[in-house]
Amino acid sequence: MAIFTRNVAAPVLALLASPAFGAHAAPAAAAQAPTTVALSTPAATAPGSFMPAGAPYWLKTYSTAPYQEYWTGVLTVKDLAKDLPRVLKAAEKEKSPLAQDLKSFASSARQQQLVFLVPGERGKALFKRLRKLGDLPEPDMRTLGPKLPLDEIRAKIDRLMKERAEHDAELKHLPVALEIEEEVLERLVLVEEIAKQTRGPVRFNLLVQQR
Repeated sequence: MAIFTRNVAAPVLALLASPAFGAHAAPAAAAQAPTTVALSTPAATAPGSFMPAGAPYWLKTYSTAPYQEYWTGVLTVKDLAKDLPRVLKAAEKEKSPLAQDLKSFASSARQQQLVFLVPGERGKALFKRLRKLGDLPEPDMRTLGPKLPLDEIRAKIDRLMKERAEHDAELKHLPVALEIEEEVLERLVLVEEIAKQTRGPVRFNLLVQQR
């Protein structure tokens, strides 16, 4: 009799079929003749061992910590009073607004602190515009929290949903495998939502100073 298995269920079924698991069965079961179970697995495993994890690794953990990217730079201009409006205009053209009202940033006669919220894809274009106004070395870039592989997560979700739709009848006979799959799917959906929410703009801390 053929047993239909799925990627998530295969390790569980292999464990149930292994001699190591059988050693814990009731004494009466040990007196019965050995039973051969046909599993649709890629290769046989050694007694008492687990099947090697394949790709993708379904039990991979993903962090739910927020991800944020920070840039810090110093722009040196000839005349702060004349060039500051040009800096603000350059950021506006790249859809990079100030994080707060201009008057709330620290400033002096020769320096102005700014923080822009820059869409990641517009960072290079903004640097190019600012370098036309003065001297801007490559900014220091750092991140807070891990960056989630959204494409990988979505691929797993799509694959699980597709297989559940195609093998619904078989899964009804594998309640443990179904519970495992539902738990994995629930976690992936949660992480996907977090990944979408944390793909926000880069915080660009820029000090504009006069020579």
